[in-house]
Amino acid sequence: MLRRTGTILLGIALLPFCIGFSWQLAVTVTGITYRPLVPYWFTGGFLLYLIVHFLFKQPILSYVVGHELTHALFAVLFGGSVKAFHASEKGGRVHLTRSNFIITLAPYFFPLYTFFALVATWLARAANAPALEPWLVLVAGASFAFHVVLTAIFLQTDQNDIREHGAFFSYPLIFLFNIILTALLIRLLLARDMSYPAYLIDGIMRSIKLIALGVTKLYGWIAP
Repeated sequence: MLRRTGTILLGIALLPFCIGFSWQLAVTVTGITYRPLVPYWFTGGFLLYLIVHFLFKQPILSYVVGHELTHALFAVLFGGSVKAFHASEKGGRVHLTRSNFIITLAPYFFPLYTFFALVATWLARAANAPALEPWLVLVAGASFAFHVVLTAIFLQTDQNDIREHGAFFSYPLIFLFNIILTALLIRLLLARDMSYPAYLIDGIMRSIKLIALGVTKLYGWIAP
């Protein structure tokens, strides 16, 4: 009971940061300079996936494989190892030697396939292969749409990962990390002059202001 209460309180504490970082992302994306044509290719890939998703068979197996691979990747990053791996259209599972809330929830906020596309884009830029970049950015946009849409669909079902840490904590954390990583994706792939540290600092400051405003309003309600 105590643990459940703690996770609920943590989830509530994350809400101002969800709003603050979302607000800052909206401000940031409207005030930066973008690489020529790159946002159009990214948006085109995003829309292309949406068309494929709703007109043809949904790539459930690809999502499940990526989901379990992300668990495995973050377990390794935290010093663990993978003992067993299984994925099918009916679901998947991975047995790890280490677990925490980041490892458990990582597939819902870390777009693994988009990360691969981003690395490929960097390599194309480093190899001075400009003809490849638009197509890789297109793939990045499509894979990001894949992450957003399939994650939203899977979060509507009963997920053991969510039950493990509680919905009141898991959903705000997933939302917040998705916003923060979306800003990082924009910085690394699309933007020309965006400062990511400045985005993080401004997001924190907006969140603190929201908390201060909430405390002030609460005090005004309860004070005699």
